[in-house]
Amino acid sequence: MEQSRTNRTDLFQNQLKNFKALLSGSKMATLSAVFLATFSLVTAYMTRSNLGQAIPLLLGSIVQIVYIFKYLQLDDIKQKSYTQKSLKSSVVKFKVYMSNRKKYEMFVMSFWIIMMVPYALNYESTLIVVSGCILYIVLVSFFGSLAFKKVDNNIELLEATLKNAVQ
Repeated sequence: MEQSRTNRTDLFQNQLKNFKALLSGSKMATLSAVFLATFSLVTAYMTRSNLGQAIPLLLGSIVQIVYIFKYLQLDDIKQKSYTQKSLKSSVVKFKVYMSNRKKYEMFVMSFWIIMMVPYALNYESTLIVVSGCILYIVLVSFFGSLAFKKVDNNIELLEATLKNAVQ
């Protein structure tokens, strides 16, 4: 009997650790978006005399900021109590969060890099800038797809272990 209770406690601690790792990864995505928005705002301020560069930078920053506040907020997903039932509820909320995030992340990243083009053209040739943009979009698409698949697998595994533990 004591062995079973210990195993359940260890399993729950493992589930909680996995969930916190997922939350931590999402916080890193938010931090990255804040960095990109800040970079665009600072660069727009520095190039404010050239509206052809400043306005696209501002637009890219605005899209990043809207994305942060609309799709990257984790406030309602925090693990409040430490029970499997509350963890299951948080996992369901996180799954919805990831689904919404997945819909818009590639668009936001692509839009941001395209808005960087006028600024980048000031320093490099058109061929290099366009090649860089295409490479950026391809890499973000590829690695983003891999990351979303891994997160989806982790969520499914967490849901399965939670389902088995509740029974």
